[in-house]
Amino acid sequence: MKNKIWVVVPAAGVGKRMKSVLPKQYLMLGHQTVLDRTLGQLISHEQIAGVALGLGAEDDFWADSIWYEHPKIERYVGGKERSDTVRLGLEFLMYVKQIEDGFVLVHDAARPLVSHSSIDSLLLNDHSSGGLLAIISKDTIKQSCVINEKAVVDKTIDRSFIWQAQTPQKFVMSELIAALDYAESQGVIITDESSAMELAGYQPALIEGDARNFKITLPIDLVIANALLAHNSLEES
Repeated sequence: MKNKIWVVVPAAGVGKRMKSVLPKQYLMLGHQTVLDRTLGQLISHEQIAGVALGLGAEDDFWADSIWYEHPKIERYVGGKERSDTVRLGLEFLMYVKQIEDGFVLVHDAARPLVSHSSIDSLLLNDHSSGGLLAIISKDTIKQSCVINEKAVVDKTIDRSFIWQAQTPQKFVMSELIAALDYAESQGVIITDESSAMELAGYQPALIEGDARNFKITLPIDLVIANALLAHNSLEES
């Protein structure tokens, strides 16, 4: 874990499922925005060299961030889709920042509770195809089908083989760019970087993460995140 590593954080989305006039990364979590808490967790890790932050071209909120002028955060303009923003971030690191090709992390802007210990576990993993944080499913998993325009259970899937993907995810920059390009050429919608790498023939390592590192997607997620923050503050006081 000697070499420091860059992180790409795609934050150009609007988070429609939050049903908010603000993009979800700018909603308040405690006394900070979701994005500020996420960035704080990353830049405070000793192995993080810097963060490439992909924002929308018309983002009017970043200027109010507590990290706006932080030297470890480099802003670039993101794309239409998450995968576009990630690819632009990788190109920014390689061609603008002149970062030597090697492993890079990609982390969701809306996962503000990622722990340093989880990042450590990911960085320590030396699998050549990269890897991602994930948690083993605790729930019974049902696969559905549609009958008479209604969803019904098709079968129950063995949950011992089911992992819920998280971020950060760690891949070699040039390999991830090629994988994202290939996915686009095949018309495949990419929801995380691992799915692009899998499509390109790689088998990334699964590194067990932390259930608290969930993605804030729905209004209830923000309630849960605030409760966890309050709980941690009580434990530390």
